[in-house]
Amino acid sequence: MSATPSSIPEAPGAWPVLGHLPALIHDPLGFLSSAADHGDLLQLRLGPRTFYLATHPELVRTMLVSNATDFSRSKGAAGASRFIGPILVAVTGEAHRRQRRMMQPGFQREQLKHYVVGMTAAAREAADSWRPGQVVDVQKTASDLSLAVITKALFQSDLGAAAEAELRGTGHDILKVARLSAIAPKLYAVLPTAAKRNMGRTSAAIREAVTAYRADGRDHDDLLSMMLRAEDAEGRTMTDQEVHDEIMGLAVAGIGGPAALTCWIFHELAHNTVVEQRLHAELDTVLAGRLPTGADLVLLPYTQRLVKEALRKYPGWVGSRRTVRPVRLGGHEVPADVEIMYSSYALQRDARWYRDPERLDPDRWESKESTRDVPKGAWVPFALGTYKCIGDNFALMETAVAVAVIASRWRLRPVPGDVVRPVAKATHVFPNRLRMTAELRTFATPRDPVPGTAPDSATAASCD
Repeated sequence: MSATPSSIPEAPGAWPVLGHLPALIHDPLGFLSSAADHGDLLQLRLGPRTFYLATHPELVRTMLVSNATDFSRSKGAAGASRFIGPILVAVTGEAHRRQRRMMQPGFQREQLKHYVVGMTAAAREAADSWRPGQVVDVQKTASDLSLAVITKALFQSDLGAAAEAELRGTGHDILKVARLSAIAPKLYAVLPTAAKRNMGRTSAAIREAVTAYRADGRDHDDLLSMMLRAEDAEGRTMTDQEVHDEIMGLAVAGIGGPAALTCWIFHELAHNTVVEQRLHAELDTVLAGRLPTGADLVLLPYTQRLVKEALRKYPGWVGSRRTVRPVRLGGHEVPADVEIMYSSYALQRDARWYRDPERLDPDRWESKESTRDVPKGAWVPFALGTYKCIGDNFALMETAVAVAVIASRWRLRPVPGDVVRPVAKATHVFPNRLRMTAELRTFATPRDPVPGTAPDSATAASCD
């Protein structure tokens, strides 16, 4: 006889009437990380509504991959449609398949190399703005850098210069409005804000760029050119409105994750001398003070492992799916039209799946053998399956480039007395604050380096 939803245990800590809302508001990361102690599938009460929480990798993989047709996007994702339009990160079913097919060419590995010039330019712009001894607001810098990277990838022609400038000026406002529309759509509809007003000017600049690109007709090796060329299975191209909406969507999606990841990498480097020294040795050997190119990234394996390991330790904190029909999950029957949450943050810090999970260890990704025992559903920073993030490799490359450019020139040191802790913001995990002092560093000139490895000895040379 099948189990009923009532047999699914309820997570501890529920309050009368409010349920688990106080726990999720007060300490969402702690609450989700401890939930696995109480079962693989739990009930959550958020006010009058019942949600479910999957805490085991097998259940998460079932939701995202094995039985993906039984699930759709969450209601929260639909908020993006209210705010922007039916964009890739919000639609489901056939609409999603059509738009993903059209957007995919812009995120293939070979195409990504064309964006490295813009990525390095944005990172150099940030690094050039600092002075030795300056206290840097790393979170603001990283967020500005992520916004610069996505806008440069969108517009590599002067035809998009005005739109790029507008997006860089108002991108954070767009992100705030997007979050409000997803969390409180009724409030979003009536609340007059400066951020909403700024969007009108930005939207107009994007429309002008789309019109100019289409009239020009040339391929500028950027995301806008790709979107204008893209065709669906019937040979139809995207309309100007669809292109406009996807540009807005990419601006929103492209800011949070890479910015959070960059913050945590520099925080970790400041507290782990061995990792920092190995990173610097690799950068000095391969780059010797110059800016990285697309061809250099494959020569920076430790840098890339560092990015992946930071993403393991600091991924997004929550994701969810909605059942489209009654489903069987973890031996339980779950009804249709309910939300099932999962936490990348909790899964990827679980000692059952990752050895010494609180330690930042880039070498855990040195070979497939080193992570052979990690269940596939325990690695979900970009989700999995049908709705996996299309920009996963873009985000990893962007972060690797930012780390390579900045760490080649600067060390960032903690400000004494500052307490840094992780906090959940939207779907990402940021430091509560991250002020660091910039110290100009020198790069080392290795003697007879072994290709692809850190040098055994080095002499100091001027970074300039």
